[in-house]
Amino acid sequence: MTGTSDANACAESASTQLVPPTPATSSTHVDTSVPQSVEVDTWEASVHAATQAINLLHQYNHDTGQRGQSFTLPTTPGREATIPVWTSRTEWLRQLRHHITHTTTGRTALTTHSISVERLIAVATAHARFADSATGRGVTASRRLIAHHAGVSLSVVNRARRVLKQLHMGVELERGRTLRTHEYMAAELHHGGQQHQAASVWALSSPRNVVESTPPRPQPLSRQHRARPKRRLTRHRTRTQRPTPTATTTHPQATDADTLSPSAYVPSHDLSSRSTHQRAHARHNAPTPQPRPLHLQRASATLIASSPALTHHRHIGHICDAIQTAGIDTTHWTGHDIAHTLDRDTRERGWTWPTRDHINSPVALLLWRLTHINWTGPSPSQLRATVNATLRREQHARRTAITHRNAVQATAEQRHAALAQIRRVLRQAQNGSVNVRSGYEDTHLTVERIATANARPYKNDPHPVSHRPGRFQIARRFV
Repeated sequence: MTGTSDANACAESASTQLVPPTPATSSTHVDTSVPQSVEVDTWEASVHAATQAINLLHQYNHDTGQRGQSFTLPTTPGREATIPVWTSRTEWLRQLRHHITHTTTGRTALTTHSISVERLIAVATAHARFADSATGRGVTASRRLIAHHAGVSLSVVNRARRVLKQLHMGVELERGRTLRTHEYMAAELHHGGQQHQAASVWALSSPRNVVESTPPRPQPLSRQHRARPKRRLTRHRTRTQRPTPTATTTHPQATDADTLSPSAYVPSHDLSSRSTHQRAHARHNAPTPQPRPLHLQRASATLIASSPALTHHRHIGHICDAIQTAGIDTTHWTGHDIAHTLDRDTRERGWTWPTRDHINSPVALLLWRLTHINWTGPSPSQLRATVNATLRREQHARRTAITHRNAVQATAEQRHAALAQIRRVLRQAQNGSVNVRSGYEDTHLTVERIATANARPYKNDPHPVSHRPGRFQIARRFV
């Protein structure tokens, strides 16, 4: 910063606070704003105590081997020494699969805890992913994170851990719990955030009986025992036995001269046609660079277009690598979703995006921001699609109800015909030309037909149409 010096890191602010000179003559009035010696001693003691407490927390984190972005529970000293280390990550998984599929103990454990082989292997693979590659220890991932990587529920993780315990291939060193006061302060000092709980600490082991019962991995055939293909051998013999008239006529020294002689000559066309086994093997084993997925490139391009700080970056591939390193599934998260989530996280933290002139490494800043956000949930586009699907279902249901109501509603012709029949029956009953009993029955049938034809119900009416008071009941009393 301009204006600073080695003696004072904030010279500009310090220059504005001038201390008035002490007067030569002493005054009988004591200024209460000047701190006295007792207050200075108390302040120094408080600062010293706070510094000592912070140093102790730093030492505690160092002694317990804290690493990563979370605080892990310290294990009991000497507990890990009693647990055999695993052979390797691949061998441990192979031993576990063989033990649960070919031994009675493993099959009994699966039956006892009601878990399938595939789900157990999935949970075990997730545990092995977070374990130390040399010893198999240090599995401090939470159950929710293990379930996410294994693609199972929390109950399946619990059952799988019980199987690992029963087979002695997984040992729970410390049970997850709420952090104590000094652990909470040490966690905040370790990663700068607030952490109230810590997950269990596990160690993956390869017991002796499991290692001895697992058959060794079949060794691949060495190069000396590989059989050369018959077609290649036949082509090679035919090529070596074929004469080369051009070489013998033009350059007679090609077959008779010493190979170390300067006049020795080997036809160039023969070298180009001959390809050794080593060259062919090297050509086939050369790695072919695979292009990045199209959805990843689209998400990166959209993110760059939405972020002015990344517009003038050199290559889009660095942005693609940053998104992949953060573990973002671009099949569900689009570039707009990533940009929207970054803006929302910035607002929630009370931060502001720096301008392009103040960023030395935009990709490093983007990777740091992406790794501090949880990308395991549904994306905003997925949530929006779910809401739109719900609205479409509700609209379809309303249109279906309206169509059904219009279909069963009585037409004007039906209502006029029914009313005409009622009037005719009433006139006949008044003139005495019909029997009262038969007229009543005819009127009753007419009313029922009208109620069926005029099927537009009242809203929230629990009574049928024939039981509503109206002119139909009034007409019935005239019979």
